[in-house]
Amino acid sequence: MFRLLYACIFFAGPMIIMILTDYLNKKNIIINPSVKDRWELIEAMLDTAIKNKSLKAEYRDAIKKTLFEREKSMSTGIGKGVAIPHCSCPYVDDVVMIMSLSQKGINFDSIDNLPVHIAILLIVPKDKISQHIKTLANIAKLMNDDSLRELLIGAKDVQDIIKILREYEKKGRK
Repeated sequence: MFRLLYACIFFAGPMIIMILTDYLNKKNIIINPSVKDRWELIEAMLDTAIKNKSLKAEYRDAIKKTLFEREKSMSTGIGKGVAIPHCSCPYVDDVVMIMSLSQKGINFDSIDNLPVHIAILLIVPKDKISQHIKTLANIAKLMNDDSLRELLIGAKDVQDIIKILREYEKKGRK
């Protein structure tokens, strides 16, 4: 699955360096959510986006339906303990991103059958399909880094997560 997302870069044009912290803040990160499965996790992530005013509550059901349909067609569990549930929709003007970290892991019916420890919900404006593909590819590339994944899963709190991401991004720009 990682290879498939890297291939998308070719069709999407030149790579723009993804800065996760441009889209993530302390309010958009969930640590050890109390969920049983991927469906509940996606709902918890949507609720977090609504609570933080990244999404309007009136669009929750429509976006949930789109995300669930995408997930039913093929799991967004891309392997190595990572999932990127995603969709494009007309209800957002900019990228919406929510991160969830689970120490115990969540069954996501992933390509490698391993539980997901890092999930990144991505909702992109419908008219920005190129940005959608590039963002997916960038997230996949970042999450392919074993050391970054380990640091994130071992983080103590959201401040630690933001710090880890900023340091990683800073290192990547050098």
